[in-house]
Amino acid sequence: MDSVVVTAKKADEIGGVESASGGVVGGIELSQRPILRQGELLEAVPGMIVTAHTSGGKANQYYLRGFNLDHGTDFATSVDGVPVNMGSHAHGQGYMDLNWLMPELVAGIAFRKGPYYADAGDFSAAGNASISYLSKLPSNFAQVEVGTDDYERALVAGSLALGPGQLLYAGEYIHYDGPSTVPGNYRRPNELLKYTVGDEQVGGGVTAQAYDARWVASDQIPVRALPTLDGGRFGSIDPTSTGHTSRYSLAGEWHWGSGNITNQVEAYVVKYGLNLYSDFSDFVDQVHGDQFRQYDNRTIVGGSGRTTLTGNYLGESTEDSFGVQTRNDFVNLELDHTEARTIIQLERADQVRINSLAAYWSNAIVWTPWLRTEAGLRLEGYHFNLDSNTAANSGETTLGRPAPKIGVTITPRPDVDLYAQAGISYRSNDARGIFDTVPSYPGGPEPTERSKPLVRSDGAEIGARVRSLPGLTSTIAFWYLQSNSELFFAGDAGADEDTDRAGHRYGVELNNIYYPWRWLTLDADFALSQAFFSDRDPVVGNQIPEAIKSSASVAVILHGLDVAPGFTGSLRMRYFGARDLTADGSQRSAPVTVFNARVTYDLTPRLTLGVEALNLFNTKYNDAEYYDSSRLKGEPANPNSDDGSYLGHVIHPGEPLEIRLSANVKY
Repeated sequence: MDSVVVTAKKADEIGGVESASGGVVGGIELSQRPILRQGELLEAVPGMIVTAHTSGGKANQYYLRGFNLDHGTDFATSVDGVPVNMGSHAHGQGYMDLNWLMPELVAGIAFRKGPYYADAGDFSAAGNASISYLSKLPSNFAQVEVGTDDYERALVAGSLALGPGQLLYAGEYIHYDGPSTVPGNYRRPNELLKYTVGDEQVGGGVTAQAYDARWVASDQIPVRALPTLDGGRFGSIDPTSTGHTSRYSLAGEWHWGSGNITNQVEAYVVKYGLNLYSDFSDFVDQVHGDQFRQYDNRTIVGGSGRTTLTGNYLGESTEDSFGVQTRNDFVNLELDHTEARTIIQLERADQVRINSLAAYWSNAIVWTPWLRTEAGLRLEGYHFNLDSNTAANSGETTLGRPAPKIGVTITPRPDVDLYAQAGISYRSNDARGIFDTVPSYPGGPEPTERSKPLVRSDGAEIGARVRSLPGLTSTIAFWYLQSNSELFFAGDAGADEDTDRAGHRYGVELNNIYYPWRWLTLDADFALSQAFFSDRDPVVGNQIPEAIKSSASVAVILHGLDVAPGFTGSLRMRYFGARDLTADGSQRSAPVTVFNARVTYDLTPRLTLGVEALNLFNTKYNDAEYYDSSRLKGEPANPNSDDGSYLGHVIHPGEPLEIRLSANVKY
């Protein structure tokens, strides 16, 4: 029997996908993508842009569907069932650090956009992604990589039969200095063990992972400082900014079934830490500078259970799922004003407990071969407890909300699916923003108003999936999302920022994947969106600052060539459109177009050589750009601002051309 290797970018079957904007990306396709950082695996989600506003091992910046998702606020991600986003995080709500992923071990990414799914809860208004690790490798391997700017990586991974099951093991180490004049010295040991037994009918497994990373950071830089800064775009105003983060996790899963009933339970515990020194405004404090320390030490304990029943009591087939989910975060937080990593002033210290419990029901019915419906209801409850070193900012509250979902799929002909979905979701806010009533330290920022504990989002989407030519699948989705608050607690400032204004977003996405020949894959994704404050204030402005407006990704992939067996090559263009940086639209970021390439060749059955060219044409671009306040050392105070700072464009430069060579040896 001939083998068939599936390299599809996303699930493209007619009659089997819930929406035009959802899909699955397989591990083989992911392995063909050139990536600078592990978090860029999420750019396999059409329309997603992944950047960074500082160097090192901090979580990436994410953009999707009219959102600046910051470090993950409205896009929920899990890995082997363990949620990654963190509420009431020291640096930002929903903080989603994926630097510990090992791309070679990822079996696939299942993604869904919008608030239309009953099993998706906190942080999922824009969408969610489930990343799964392999349980068994096709072959054991050792891989070594070297590259420009002192990039070094070593990975050893394998699987073996052990007792009744399979043991997957992997160990990785990365070192990277980067292009900055101050070497980043990013170093990262990372280990994984996964033991699985049984099969798809009855079985389960346990996964343990340990990750620890340290780095020296090059923070964002005011554009006006570049002409006199040593190193220019790759210079550093505060060379003492640094970070240390760790993540240790243990997770277990078991599934079983009988007849038309299947069951699954999952449980996890995560021990996480972050000690981060940053400086984004430079020298508003002309004596000590503006460096600050953010400390997060937490334990997360959670789990879920789901029972699914299949039958045909209403139509040709019916599927009902009933589930429960719980998560409990026990968090110690601290924010300090520091100078060269020495604490000058404790600005706030908080102990936070967040407990959540959700129950959901989802139903899918195939009424006829051309009509399917999906419906669901999610009931969520949250308990927030904050014990602050400023007693007036302590508090406790419990609340719950219902979140209904509905979807319809019509298949008028074998090569067309038409979709419509609608739903409601809720995102939790930072506990500090919920309870703050007074400044957390003398001279600190005055709380403007309290955050809503839960932010409601209402969304709807219509779309189509079409096979217009042999080998070509195209999807188009028109979507709308309304949020009842755009107010966030800013971890950097230690207080709520901006005003509690509702916002709405809408847009269109067009995705295409084409296999004109067995050895060639073409894919092209385009997304346009708008994001406005609902009140349309003519004085302040109605643009939601930093919201993504446009993106595109186009790739050409060669594989399985008869004339060059063992050769795989990919070239990918990624476009990130200009964004409004202020509510009145007067300041905009520069658009970004970057090309990346990857080539691998099986020199022998056991040896594969590879080369990656990241930023292939050495484009000068900004990985992050904001319009923010700062003051340089010795710069006269601005008489038009309360603290003497100046508003202006600040940037974090994108890496220049990076060449990385790899050798993979199977054993």
